[in-house]
Amino acid sequence: MRSSALILIILPFAFSISFAEDSPPSEDEIQIAMVFEHLTDAWRDGDGDAWAESFVEDADFTVWFGLGLKSREQIAWGHQLIFDSFYADTVYEFGVRQIRFVRPDVAVVHLNASVIKDGESIPKEPDTVPMAILERIDANWKIIAFQNTPFVVNEFRANGDIKRFKKMAAEQAQQPPSAGTN
Repeated sequence: MRSSALILIILPFAFSISFAEDSPPSEDEIQIAMVFEHLTDAWRDGDGDAWAESFVEDADFTVWFGLGLKSREQIAWGHQLIFDSFYADTVYEFGVRQIRFVRPDVAVVHLNASVIKDGESIPKEPDTVPMAILERIDANWKIIAFQNTPFVVNEFRANGDIKRFKKMAAEQAQQPPSAGTN
């Protein structure tokens, strides 16, 4: 587990990744971060094929509203469709929150992301909080699964659910673990 002290490495276009204070990013972490920088560039260029290059052939991609795309071809087609219509002239900015290696060649990446319209700045809170699973294939990191989850904290903050959840979590943390439950 990494230290909670963080250093922010700022890459072009407000792209950031967090690393432990006492350890510089590994070559794999830098390469993984570059995958998301490539996605930002492809989105900015409105290029569905370039966007899909970051994915394996049989990748799984779940769109923020639940639609599932299965394959690099579908990912390229779906993204070109949105680049040519309602997301024309926008940028999708990523911020890498955490990279966790589950094996030396497989990483789970937690992100913050926002679609930015021309002339707008990055919002204080992200539009989505994607999670991606990447695999190192030969010398390249590729996305094998991408889950794009809407960030709806403000909605639940307003109705009190977050406060209730925090209270329940605190109460649960005070309870000793039960043994032998099925």
